[in-house]
Amino acid sequence: MRHTFACPLRWADMDALGHVNNVVYVDYLREARLALTTAPGRVLALEIDYEAPLVFRPEPVLVESRIDGDGVLVQEIADRQEDGGRTVYAKARTTFVRDSVVPRVRPDPALAAHVPVTVRARDLGSDGDVDEVATLELFQESRIVFLQGLVARQEPRVVRRTAVTYLRPYGRGAAAYAVHHGIGRVGRSSFEIRAELVDDGAEGTDGPVVVASSRTVIVAVDAQSRRPRPRT
Repeated sequence: MRHTFACPLRWADMDALGHVNNVVYVDYLREARLALTTAPGRVLALEIDYEAPLVFRPEPVLVESRIDGDGVLVQEIADRQEDGGRTVYAKARTTFVRDSVVPRVRPDPALAAHVPVTVRARDLGSDGDVDEVATLELFQESRIVFLQGLVARQEPRVVRRTAVTYLRPYGRGAAAYAVHHGIGRVGRSSFEIRAELVDDGAEGTDGPVVVASSRTVIVAVDAQSRRPRPRT
């Protein structure tokens, strides 16, 4: 059964390009998930493909959700046209924790660029842990710093795809957090950023431990048409 949730937009949801920020899409997905009659549980992994830009307007956007045969939550952020057509802005798949095992993953030494991040009180969910939307925002904040140090000229680019794995709960505490970055696959008009959110002093561990990891595909676009273009 498909569940449809009408999610209102806010002016603060927009980014510097006048589109809904890529992290805010995940907030819309969460709002729709919480509106479901049955809560699937804690999020383990999220994959989201950004299909089209969404701009501010007074009308809400629709979030359509269904749970497939494997227990994965499949969602689309979309508009319906009067002629029966649809405009899809994002597609997502959310996987949930099936057991209580918390893995201990050490940081990948190949991700050599480290950007410190700070957890704020607003990042915490009702359980006192940083929620999945705030985690994605920490990845975004650190990615901007990483890219500023990587390229000499800031050229137009957009996020095309993000995949995040939430390995273990983490909170505000006194621990030091940093996001470790590195470059993955490189294509003609796109490249991938690999990242790990690391707790440098996780309680009960004997060293740094990864609390979440992500892979983000960045696409270079033309400033006027907003279409993909070859990287310089």
